[in-house]
Amino acid sequence: MEKVFVNFRVGDAEDTAVLIDQKLCQAIGAERVFRSSRAMHGGAIFPETLKAKAASCTVMLVVIGRHWLVGGRDCRRIDAPADWVRTEIELALENDRQVIPILTGDRQRLGPEDKLPPEIAGLLDRQYLRFHHRSAEFDLQHIVDEVRYHVSEPGVALPGAVNPVLLTNFRPTQRSADMRTGAAELGGRYFGDSFVFRPSLFAANTRGSVSFNLGRKYRRLEVTAGVLDDAAEAHQVGVFKVLADGAVRSQVTAMLGKPQLLNVDVSDVLNLQLEAHRPGTTSHPMMAGVLAAGGVSNKLPELAWGDPVVYP
Repeated sequence: MEKVFVNFRVGDAEDTAVLIDQKLCQAIGAERVFRSSRAMHGGAIFPETLKAKAASCTVMLVVIGRHWLVGGRDCRRIDAPADWVRTEIELALENDRQVIPILTGDRQRLGPEDKLPPEIAGLLDRQYLRFHHRSAEFDLQHIVDEVRYHVSEPGVALPGAVNPVLLTNFRPTQRSADMRTGAAELGGRYFGDSFVFRPSLFAANTRGSVSFNLGRKYRRLEVTAGVLDDAAEAHQVGVFKVLADGAVRSQVTAMLGKPQLLNVDVSDVLNLQLEAHRPGTTSHPMMAGVLAAGGVSNKLPELAWGDPVVYP
């Protein structure tokens, strides 16, 4: 029986709901977590299933983003009696379930000024948790810890969390000259086990890369990619690629202060490669020397992959 119900609104932070769902499934088992888009099978009777799960769950996580209240042609979605987000919360509160708001991004906590329908006004008094992309790993673990506190039963051991493995503990099969391991600060967060691409005088390779043999033993890569907070050239852009057996599996662009969290499926991947570059980096050492002597920027990259981990 599902113990955790992930309540979310389509069009408002549903990506966060997916991340929370995935993390909880790994930590306590997929059979204990209900998120409608994943857990409802074909042929299920939609209204009855949602009502039953919402009323009987142990914990309901209400994922709230910037657009949670707005929308609808004639009224806010939350004010519509047929709104499923509202109905699910109402059933959980009626049945004295533990309801925890999850505020996403910079979303402010709900208050009297939000004028929630009376049936779910009790949501205002509930202690909230927060999920922000800049502290995603910490926030997800905090949510898991809170859920574990509420769903654990005396004498019943929940499945242990699947322990991630830091890529910095692997022996690289290939690493470019300017790529080193060490600490990095990205978006105000400290990452102690990172791959840092930061040439000092000129770039031996305009694209920094590091590769590993995963042996098809891992399912998922999680890493934060971004421009170093102490970058000398603040307006640079970093392009980050994850390649699986030579094919691009994921690509993102990041700017200073806005690192990107990547969750990449690496199931059945033999060779994993992390590649980063800064567009416009001078490619020839002699030209780099000429430009440096003239006070012209060589657009050297100051990039990092923060705490890359793989999950078995």
